[in-house]
Amino acid sequence: MARAAYHSLMEHVDKNGAKNPTQIAVLGTLAEFHRDPLPYDLTALVDLVAAINPDLLCLDISLEQWQQQDFSSLPVEYSEALLPLADQTDIVVVPIGGSAMMPQATAVGWRGVLIGWVRQLLAWIQATAPSPDAINQGWRHELGNVLYGLARTLAGSAVNHAYHAHIEQLSQAAQRAAENNPGSRILVVTNIQYCHHIRPQLQQAGLTETTYKDL
Repeated sequence: MARAAYHSLMEHVDKNGAKNPTQIAVLGTLAEFHRDPLPYDLTALVDLVAAINPDLLCLDISLEQWQQQDFSSLPVEYSEALLPLADQTDIVVVPIGGSAMMPQATAVGWRGVLIGWVRQLLAWIQATAPSPDAINQGWRHELGNVLYGLARTLAGSAVNHAYHAHIEQLSQAAQRAAENNPGSRILVVTNIQYCHHIRPQLQQAGLTETTYKDL
């Protein structure tokens, strides 16, 4: 079902009609920490996205992964939550990731120790978040963005370069999905560290960028 939906993506038009403005929203997660027993679990994420019921669900996976249906390397929020949801509904999945994986920030010596502390703080932010809303607004959202930025700085220029290339990939692919599907309600679900940079690019492209609550 999901594969057939992708092949018809270019012909997809919002059920409310192309006369309505295309709306796009970004939902951030802390993907790498979903394997731990947390108050904000995958069921909460599924319930939220199901309630939004977007026409298009843009996910940070490559076209090759989608075509091959190879989801073994994906975070569980995709492989065990959002992809099964899309397969059971009429939500169309749009792969917007590139072929190159975004490397995790690592370093040796004292920088590596600091990155480890940063990741512990990120895990704590996730562990104390009662819902997806708590990750996407307020101090957790802002602090998470700062901590990811600090980890990238400690890791060095190569990780920062990969980060900005990944932002461009996600933003441009989401823009193409919006352009090819006028009148659609589009939800982009990606790591929280990308939200602050994807949103301005979508706005600059002239899209109606809104919050996922208002989508």
